[in-house]
Amino acid sequence: MLTITIPGDEGWDPEKEEFVSLSSPVTLKLEHSLLSLAKWESKWHKPYFSEDKTDEEKIDYVRCMTVSKIVDPNVYYRLTKENMNAISRYIDDPATATKIYDLHKKQNQGKNVPKWAQKKNIQTAEVFYAAMFECNIPLEFEKRHLNHLLTLIKVCQERMNPSDKMSKRDQREWQRAQNAARKRKLGTKG
Repeated sequence: MLTITIPGDEGWDPEKEEFVSLSSPVTLKLEHSLLSLAKWESKWHKPYFSEDKTDEEKIDYVRCMTVSKIVDPNVYYRLTKENMNAISRYIDDPATATKIYDLHKKQNQGKNVPKWAQKKNIQTAEVFYAAMFECNIPLEFEKRHLNHLLTLIKVCQERMNPSDKMSKRDQREWQRAQNAARKRKLGTKG
């Protein structure tokens, strides 16, 4: 969960000739989850991950992420650049220590994805819900951080359908790439 504070508004009072507070700061609690994604997609009727979003759509996703009770809708228009950067960092956070390395990228392309989704690369809330239910992940997980849930789905799918062993050629390629990366990191020639 992310907690941000949106600053209050100030305005000029010409009668008193001073700045006055028009609205007080507001603290919001946000959760980037499958539930937020489903709310946003049901309103905008398009996949969240497929296209660039307008400013209005971005602000509306923040509304959908909001867990705080009773928030004035005009508050979202006071989001600062720092608020939006914090929200972006939170959305991009993997929210897990698990790292999934696709060593068989060419071999596994499209594996565990329905054929209709492979062709169009459709990634909507319903596809994620379906994968969640196929993996027997309880519905309560729809409120967890979305990246954490998606990683859990990938891990479950991999455990249910382990990929084939790498060919000797792929093993050598992978080892060469690992050695090259270590050389670059350590600044050595071998």
